[in-house]
Amino acid sequence: MNEIYRYVFIALFFALFAVNTVAATTVSIDNVFVEPEGNVIASIMIGNVTNIGVADISLTFNQSVVNIVATENSDFDFLHMVINNSAGEVRIGTFQISSSGLNGDVKIADIRLDAVGFAGEVSMLNLSINELKEMGTPETPIHAEANGGTFAIINPPEPPTVISNATGMFWISWTWTSGPNIDFTEVKINGSWVDNCTEQYYNCTYHPHATRTISLRGYNLSLGKYSTYISQTTVIPNHMPVAVARSMHHHNNVGSTYLCKTFFNASASYDPDGSIMYYQWILGDGTNETGVLAEHIYSSWNWNGTGYDPFIVGLTVTDDLDPLVNGSIAIPVNVYIAGDANGDGEVDIFDATIVGLEWDRTCECDNWTDRSDRADLNNDCTVDIFDAVIIGANWELTAY
Repeated sequence: MNEIYRYVFIALFFALFAVNTVAATTVSIDNVFVEPEGNVIASIMIGNVTNIGVADISLTFNQSVVNIVATENSDFDFLHMVINNSAGEVRIGTFQISSSGLNGDVKIADIRLDAVGFAGEVSMLNLSINELKEMGTPETPIHAEANGGTFAIINPPEPPTVISNATGMFWISWTWTSGPNIDFTEVKINGSWVDNCTEQYYNCTYHPHATRTISLRGYNLSLGKYSTYISQTTVIPNHMPVAVARSMHHHNNVGSTYLCKTFFNASASYDPDGSIMYYQWILGDGTNETGVLAEHIYSSWNWNGTGYDPFIVGLTVTDDLDPLVNGSIAIPVNVYIAGDANGDGEVDIFDATIVGLEWDRTCECDNWTDRSDRADLNNDCTVDIFDAVIIGANWELTAY
């Protein structure tokens, strides 16, 4: 006997579980949103119904916010509506005439709602069920739950404002102020969609000197509507090349009689977003040279009464874009009279001593020093008899 009770209990449990999991029948209308003086279509639906033949429902609303204008598109054979906007009420009756009962999700009607209030106003859309019956005889009532909705008037989305940008050699960053009533901002670059931004910025990398047009418009999810576009064109600017000038010898001598060339090197110069096409040297004595490497023979010096003033040598580098952009730098270059190794303005035993101390040294060796550079009076990178000859030929010559 106990075994029989146990099976009966299990059967009842599963039967009750099956009943509880059957979805309830509902009559509902969605939340709807509309612009001021606009209109919208909303559907009144019966959900999860079986063999329905008659539906009679009422809808109440705030008539100062919304009015009902018309109904249409019912799944039933017959539709009748009584609108009373002054009282804020609509009654809708539908039934099947000769067709069979309807099943599943059934549309009572589409209704058109006109906004008569102002932006920010809201009306409840309250549904009540007067009658739901099955098709056939007798007409069995159908139990259902009524779920009302909301009618809200909102202003349309407006486009973003105040677009600004920052650029680097390989990137552009845009920022903006979002317009009112938007849920995200659609971003297009050169006419192609790239993102829907909830933030108020967009960053991207590009090749140097790129030109890009950003177009923005706001979107309101409730209205399903975009604003107009606002656009801005941005150009990654041409960045200035960097001039790096070097005199290969720190100490140089006049070379017009006893040959001494001054060598210049601009190979360390660079253009961060392109290449350098032109090198212009201004050598400080009224002469100019061009090229990455340049050489010059000075025929004069600058004596200020107590010592030498250097020549100020300028280097200007020009990049490869149109319009061209220049970068410049100036460096001091020491030039002494021929034979003056120590730069005191006189050729004497002290200069000869320097040459003797640095004899046979070359600029390729590790022990080449500032004194070695001074002793190399002809700038051939070797301290030898040719440097000693220059001292002998110019003995007791002065710069003053």
